[in-house]
Amino acid sequence: MHQHALETALSLYESGTYTLEMAARQAGVEESRLLDSIARRGIEAGEHLPEGVRERRRVAAD
Repeated sequence: MHQHALETALSLYESGTYTLEMAARQAGVEESRLLDSIARRGIEAGEHLPEGVRERRRVAAD
């Protein structure tokens, strides 16, 4: 994985320009790996997550 591509994708995701899928494609990684990077950087992921992932996270938090 190229660090610059990941950083760019994370920035575009955080700004709301890219969806999770778009950002993962930009970075050349699986969505789950991008989610790990998002979490490590403390980026709020909720509103940009696909509905199924949002639902799983909400249920897990309950």
